Amino acid sequence: MPHADHIEQVHLQGWTRVDTAPMEWVAVVPNDNHTAFGGTLWRIENDGKEYAVGVTAGHPVSAALDYDAAGRALAVLIKQENPA
Repeated sequence: MPHADHIEQVHLQGWTRVDTAPMEWVAVVPNDNHTAFGGTLWRIENDGKEYAVGVTAGHPVSAALDYDAAGRALAVLIKQENPA
C-alpha cells in the first residue's frame, strides 16, 4: 500500500496492524498529533483466536520510526512489562 494511502487508513481507523513475529502482531496507535506511538500486542493462540497480551501506557515510541519499526519496539516494551 502506498505510504499516503496507509496514513489515510490509520487516520480513519485510528490504528494499524504490524506483524511482529509468527502468530503475533501489534495494533500501532498514533497519538493525537502523530508524534508518538502506543499500542496493544496480540497473539494468535493454538485455538486460532487472538488474545491481547498487553498494552502500552501512553505513547512511548517516537513517530520518527516507521510503522514496522514502531510495532517491533512496542512489542519489546510490552513483553518486558508482561513476561510470559
